[in-house]
Amino acid sequence: MSNLSEFLNQLTVSISVYIGMLILWFLVTQFPVYRWRLFFARKGQITSLQQHEMYSCFITVVCFFLIWVVVDSLEFYLLTLDFGLNSKIKTFYLVLMAINTINVVIVFLIHKLSECIFSGSTRACLYMLLVSISVSFMQLIARGYYDYHELKVLYKAVTWVSNLVSVFAMSLYPIRQTLAYFNKEKEA
Repeated sequence: MSNLSEFLNQLTVSISVYIGMLILWFLVTQFPVYRWRLFFARKGQITSLQQHEMYSCFITVVCFFLIWVVVDSLEFYLLTLDFGLNSKIKTFYLVLMAINTINVVIVFLIHKLSECIFSGSTRACLYMLLVSISVSFMQLIARGYYDYHELKVLYKAVTWVSNLVSVFAMSLYPIRQTLAYFNKEKEA
């Protein structure tokens, strides 16, 4: 395995742990305030714009964490299938597209069912998911059907940039709230 692959594997684990820590931040800071409404907010219970932003970010972080864990474990399984290389490539990118599409649909449906407004962070994450879906589709066509592997590095770079932008966007709300808390404590 190359140094880049090892680095990307370590980065994957680090991002999974970091997103898990974002969920923990929500549980530690928001669960005492909202209790079980944090998980099961219904229409009419989300009253202010700040609550919409908090719920939207929480929904996004949880969905991304679950999908990230599923993709991470499914990736190894898909690569060990007893198919020909071309069939593995097609299956891998098709499943990756499907899982990312499911993530978009789940985030969208949960927002609509709870009548929660999409926060800027959530929109950025959804846009980055669309980029990832597009890149997976291009890889499916280029690598799976035309056996063209020359743009593999570009695809990998775009996918990682979109993942990192998503993680950064998910981090904005917790960072802003934590800084506001410390500024409030400093003034008091």
